Amino acid sequence: MLLTGFTVESEQIIYICGLIAALWGLWKIVKELKKPNDDLKAAVSKHTKLLDNDNKRLKEYEESNRMILQCLLVIINHEITGNGIENLKHARDDLQEYLINK
Repeated sequence: MLLTGFTVESEQIIYICGLIAALWGLWKIVKELKKPNDDLKAAVSKHTKLLDNDNKRLKEYEESNRMILQCLLVIINHEITGNGIENLKHARDDLQEYLINK
């Protein structure tokens, strides 16, 4: 069995280089097509995180406002009736508990 040498012609090298260039160009096109989609996903993820933080903060404000309004209601009732010291003590304790746990 005779072994013949492996020869590469310049035409084959040009074809291989052309194939590599075509594959590289195709990869760049696919990458550019996916970029807006990836950017949009990143923006939506960021906005979702910010929205969650804002929702948590709003819930804290609502709880704080509810506590303030309860205390004001107890003070108003005390001013109207002239008594209700126990309600004032209870409201004070609730407010202290809220401020300590916050």
